[in-house]
Amino acid sequence: MLAAVTRSPGELVLDEVPEPGPPGPGNVLVRPEVVGICGSDLHLYSGEVGAISGVRDLYPRVQGHELCAVVEDVGEGCPPGLRPGERVAVWPLLACGRCYPCRAGRPNACVALRLIGVHLDGGLQQRLCVPASHAFAVGDLDASCAAFIEPLSIAVHALVRGRFRPGQHIAVFGAGPIGLATVIVAAGAGARVMVIDPLASRRDLAAKMGAERVVWGVPGELLDAARGWTLGDGPPLVLDTTGDPAVLAQAAEMVCSAGQIVVVGMSSATAAMRSGVFPEKEIDVAGSSCATADDFAGAARLVAAHRDLVAALFSHRFPLAEAAEALKFVMNRPSEVLKVLITITGEPL
Repeated sequence: MLAAVTRSPGELVLDEVPEPGPPGPGNVLVRPEVVGICGSDLHLYSGEVGAISGVRDLYPRVQGHELCAVVEDVGEGCPPGLRPGERVAVWPLLACGRCYPCRAGRPNACVALRLIGVHLDGGLQQRLCVPASHAFAVGDLDASCAAFIEPLSIAVHALVRGRFRPGQHIAVFGAGPIGLATVIVAAGAGARVMVIDPLASRRDLAAKMGAERVVWGVPGELLDAARGWTLGDGPPLVLDTTGDPAVLAQAAEMVCSAGQIVVVGMSSATAAMRSGVFPEKEIDVAGSSCATADDFAGAARLVAAHRDLVAALFSHRFPLAEAAEALKFVMNRPSEVLKVLITITGEPL
């Protein structure tokens, strides 16, 4: 069968790989339909693996962790609801179940975390076996929207980490796919959202997703905008989805005293900041990693409820045979792309 194989940094080829064979107990054989490209795919493709947690023997790798697929066969002991022909979204996170985070009910922070499409072969191939517990039926949802359940689950988990409350003022740095997914989730639940992004086109899209304010400027202007919007206090919750380490200092100045910052964007870079702002304002800072199964299930419901908004995020589509071109396109033209999809079989859906 055909697969897009990242052999080494910067080298992705379309190649024949062995069929996975029938699924074992507790597993399902699926046929990937659509795979979304995200920042983690770019880090892996480019070799910037320092931005990916749990790095171990990454190459060669079939990438693709944002995937929608159709069930082709089920192994023994699988839930009766999973039947051949069922469209599913795949939760890509595999945890060890033994480490402290796993024992504490936070498997998304597992110290031996493995992600399908990053540490294990993923969706850029014609067949794939996955645990049945990680295949979430999506009903009548189209394949493209179903592939966005994984990135939307990242937004769901980030808001859980921020102890989000309906009606709250929330500032979101970054209007990429995760930032816009955060707007969909938060605004849909009644939050008042301000989005900060340098690109006018993305600010316009954030407004369409439900953002009340969209702004850009130098740090002082952004701080004034946030304080004016919140009548002087600053927002109680600020989320950084950019991957720019310098944003944390801006977020710390912007958030209100006793507020919360959630860092979602990943980077291997560093930036200096004044640490005294944290005790002065008694700010809580939380990292947000991946998503739990409950987050993923919640994201599936939210994508189904907001499918028209989600569909507006898809900017470009490529066939599997052009997977390398798709990744290069995203890397070389960041201001022109939003969510790029790769269609594995048939016509783009």
